[in-house]
Amino acid sequence: MQETALLACLNDSQSLKKKENIAYFRDSAFTQKLFADIFVNHSNTRMDYPEAILPVIEKAEVAREKQLLDHYIDVIKRYRQKNIHILQVTDSEYPLKLAKIPDPPFLVYVKGRIESLSRPAVAIVGTRKISPDGAENVQEIVRFFVQLGYTIVSGLALGTDTCAHKAALDLGGETIAVLPGDIENIVPKENQELAENISRSGSLVSEITPFMKMHKGRYIERNRITSALSRAVIVIETGESGGSIRQAETAFKQGTPVYVIRPDNTNERAVAGFDKLVLEGATPINNLHDLVVYFGKAQNTTSRMTTLADFS
Repeated sequence: MQETALLACLNDSQSLKKKENIAYFRDSAFTQKLFADIFVNHSNTRMDYPEAILPVIEKAEVAREKQLLDHYIDVIKRYRQKNIHILQVTDSEYPLKLAKIPDPPFLVYVKGRIESLSRPAVAIVGTRKISPDGAENVQEIVRFFVQLGYTIVSGLALGTDTCAHKAALDLGGETIAVLPGDIENIVPKENQELAENISRSGSLVSEITPFMKMHKGRYIERNRITSALSRAVIVIETGESGGSIRQAETAFKQGTPVYVIRPDNTNERAVAGFDKLVLEGATPINNLHDLVVYFGKAQNTTSRMTTLADFS
C-alpha cells in the first residue's frame, strides 16, 4: 500500500506524466526500489538513477520530507472501502493505448466496471449549450453506436456530455465518464445522480486525488484520457474555440480519428466550428449513412436507423 501511495502522490503532479517516466514504472520492481531507497534507507539516490528521472526523485523526496504518504494511504484505504479501483500501469487491465500517449497517468481511479475501459468505445463531445437539433443528433448517434456494441465516452459536463451519457444508459448501453476532478467530488454537482447511475453499468474515471484542486486546466488535461480510451471522437456541435476544439486537437495529436456532425445551416456558431474542424482534418458526417460507411452497420437496426436521415 505504501508503494501505491507513492505512485498516487507522483501521479498528482501533471508535469511528471511523461512516456519516458512511465517506462520505468511499468516494472513494479522499480517502484519497490524507489520506495526503499527514499523512504526506508533514506539514501542519496540521485546518483543511482538516470538524470531524466530526477524530477520524479525530487518529488518523492518532498513527499518524504512532508510526510505526504500517510495522507495518500488514507485515501487509498477509503477508495478500497468504496470499491473504487486503483488501476496501475503495471496492471494488465490498464488500457494499452493510454500507456502509449505522450503524457500517460501512472495510475487511474475507476468507480464501476474496469472492463468498460477495454471495450470498443467512441467519445461523443460538444458544446454545453447544445441546440435542440444537436440533442436529437446525440440521441441518434448514441443509438447507432450502442447497437454496434460500442461504449460511449464523454466528460459528464452539462449539455452534450449529459445527453450522451443519459442516452447510452436509456438504451441499455455502457458509458464512461472521464472526470476533470477527483472521483469523490463530482463536477458539476448537478450530475451527481447521473454519475452514480453511470458507475453501476459503466465507469467513472479520474487520474487525481482530492488533494488536487480543480482548475480550468484540468478540463484540458483530461481530454487526452477521453480520446485515448476511444477509437474515434465524434464532435456534435462546437464554436471555433472551446473545450470540444481542444478535445479534437488532442485526438489529432494522438492519431485518434475525429468526426464532426454537420449542423443546421442556421446555427452560425456551430457552422463556424464545423468548418474549422474540417479544415484541421476532421471527417464531416452528413447523415447516419456516413457513420455506417466508417463504422459498419449493426445486425438489429431500428426502423428509424434505416432511414439514414440527414443531420442537417
